Amino acid sequence: MPSPSAPADPEIGIAYSRTTPGLISRNPGLLDYVEVPFELLRHDPTVTDALGATPAVLHCASLSLAGSVPPADSVMSSIEEWVGETGTPWLGEHLSFITAERAHTDPSADAYAPGEPWNIGYTVSPPMNLETVESVVRSLERAASRFSVPLIVENPPVYFPMPGSTMSQVEFISEVTARSGVGLLLDLAHFCITSRTLGYDAPAELVRFPLDRVVEVHVSGFSEEAGGWWDNHASRAPEMELELLAMVVQRSPVRAVTLEYNWSSRFPESVLLEEIDRTRDVIDACRRK
Repeated sequence: MPSPSAPADPEIGIAYSRTTPGLISRNPGLLDYVEVPFELLRHDPTVTDALGATPAVLHCASLSLAGSVPPADSVMSSIEEWVGETGTPWLGEHLSFITAERAHTDPSADAYAPGEPWNIGYTVSPPMNLETVESVVRSLERAASRFSVPLIVENPPVYFPMPGSTMSQVEFISEVTARSGVGLLLDLAHFCITSRTLGYDAPAELVRFPLDRVVEVHVSGFSEEAGGWWDNHASRAPEMELELLAMVVQRSPVRAVTLEYNWSSRFPESVLLEEIDRTRDVIDACRRK
């Protein structure tokens, strides 16, 4: 499991999928950890048993940190329990919103869970401005008071210019970290997508990113459709993403690199093993410089 302080080399893990237990049994010692979503554990608590002795890192998409509707106390309590059960060194969450107030939804919306906020179904980038920064900092303070491990926040993909934004995503995240001290989970596929959407040069923008706050990195693929780039955990990371990973390893105290190839049970194990080797090669090359 990733240690409390930055190791000489980042540890390497994968995001959990239903093929993970078989991968672990066939390749003992291959992985340093497995990243497991809280929402899956809430649905199927036996997932941690399938990991055997492989440590778990907890990931989450339920706090809606950048939204106006805080999670229910039952959700917070359940996350607290799983933080303890898994022994995770930190809790990863998206710098996004996933819930909305019912008063702002269409009258025809299905009341699938009466009394609960509307679940959008995907983590969405908020308007990037000072008002949102202040709201996110308040959300982080509430969360920090409940959890016994640090919370780290993940940059969301931006698929269209967000109305109401007055900052770039790097400026927005930098302001959040400056005001809160929160650690970061840098998703490189999301970063590439956002750079493409908003017309930034990804390597130049990465230099401006608060890399000194990066704790964990996500690596996965993305695909091009309808003139845009879209997150795709069923495709391999392009070479440009590995080049960005090298920049991060050289410039930040990153402690863990997670490969997110968890959207398809047909993703070949041989390809996943190649991706793990590619990642190790990048880290090894950085350490030799």
